[in-house]
Amino acid sequence: MINKGFKFSQSSLTTFKQCRRRFLLRYLQHMQWPAPLTDHLSEWEQTIQRGLFFHQFILQESLGLHVEAAIHKSDDPLLRTWWDNWRKQAPDMPRGELFSETMLSVPFGERRLVAKLDRVIFAEDGRVLIFDWKTGRRKPKQAEYVDNWQTLVYRFVVVEAGALLTGGHPVDPANVSLIYWHAQYPQAIQPIIYSSAEHEAARNRLTQKMAEIEGLPDEAAYAKTEDLTECRRCEYHTYCERVSPRGEDWDIDEDELDWDLLPEAEL
Repeated sequence: MINKGFKFSQSSLTTFKQCRRRFLLRYLQHMQWPAPLTDHLSEWEQTIQRGLFFHQFILQESLGLHVEAAIHKSDDPLLRTWWDNWRKQAPDMPRGELFSETMLSVPFGERRLVAKLDRVIFAEDGRVLIFDWKTGRRKPKQAEYVDNWQTLVYRFVVVEAGALLTGGHPVDPANVSLIYWHAQYPQAIQPIIYSSAEHEAARNRLTQKMAEIEGLPDEAAYAKTEDLTECRRCEYHTYCERVSPRGEDWDIDEDELDWDLLPEAEL
């Protein structure tokens, strides 16, 4: 079922967990024209654009570009609020080697596992800090981030492939932390640390999940989710026979967007 060049990511693993049919439509059949998550199309498009702009502004600032004037001239008050939160309550950035908007991938069995990282800092004191900027609508809950696929994949990939960015020096899992920073709720999520034991547990979990996905025999095995609330948050709902009214319970995670065209460093 899965083509030879397919690469696993936190996004694909999360999608498989949410709904196997959605995984099939998005990653295997590459279905086009998904529906927006709200009937208010302009709001949907603006939300996507705002999140992308915010990521771009942080990247440009890290490159030494002046972005303040452009932001404060914006007619988007929420974007300006996010940037004010960033200026006043950004996470601590230790001195060290900084990489922004970096793609890393590592071999995993016959596949590759890929991670798109908003920022990684290899600090002078030996710490390795992974940063991810969040711009969703809902206030994040700590527990949902500690045990999700993004946290597992990002920390695992940085340990396995971090030497590509450090001149060959291996990364000790005990030195790794993942910091999610939410533009609307800057104090909501605490840093998530790592360990060697967690790294091996992550390897086992990835092995089992990838084997489960690879072992599905045909399209019929990619069943629709039984959780109908997922259908209300699915952009592919028009391809199923579960079309439901589009409510206000929608959100956009920029990490779910298509990053296939970005270059990646491979181990």
